[in-house]
Order: sequence, then structure tokens, then C-alpha cells
Amino acid sequence: MKLNYITLMVRNIEKSLDFYKDLAGLHEIKRISPEAGEIVFLANAKGETMLELIEFGGVEKVETRGMVISFLAETKLEELREKAVTLGYSPSEIMIKGPKPKHFTVIDPDGIAVEFSA
Repeated sequence: MKLNYITLMVRNIEKSLDFYKDLAGLHEIKRISPEAGEIVFLANAKGETMLELIEFGGVEKVETRGMVISFLAETKLEELREKAVTLGYSPSEIMIKGPKPKHFTVIDPDGIAVEFSA
């Protein structure tokens, strides 16, 4: 079995798109604009990682308690972390200790902890 995609009911689709395009390197593969709002599918270059972002008015938005999305960085972590700072985000320091690989965390526009590791 393969995970097809993860759906996030976001508060502002354009801010979420910017975050996942700029930092996670995802690109838009499909956009649907029904009357109720906007739906955008994002994927990595190989189409292996997919997110579905949905912004509909009056619909419950994503809750973030205990949720972390993790991406394997394709560039040096130091460069990616600096890019996050330049874009106005507040990433954690790069962590090297522990059972996890070298990584840092940044909060997306909906409050989801997003981890980038090497």
C-alpha cells in the first residue's frame, strides 16, 4: 500500500502554497475552483509526495496538536534554514542530537510543525 496524499483544510491557500513551494520544493500539479472555494494538489518532482490543500469558507480547518510533517531536504540544511529566515519564518536551530537525523523545524501558516532533515 502507498500513501496517496495528505489533505489539509487551510486558512489561506496562497500562504500555504508559498510555504510548501518555497521550502518543501513542491509544485502545483492541479487546481480546482469549485464555487465553495479552492483545491490545489502539490507534489515533488517525482510525484511521490503529494499534499492536497483545500480552502473553503465555513469548513473546519486543520488542527495541529501533535502533528509533524517531515521532508527530506534536497539541499543543505543550513541553506534551507537560511531561506526560511529570509522568507520571514522562524525556524528552530538545526538539531544534531537524538535518534532523529540532523533536522530543523518551522511552523507553516496553519500552525503545523514541518521538519526538514538531511
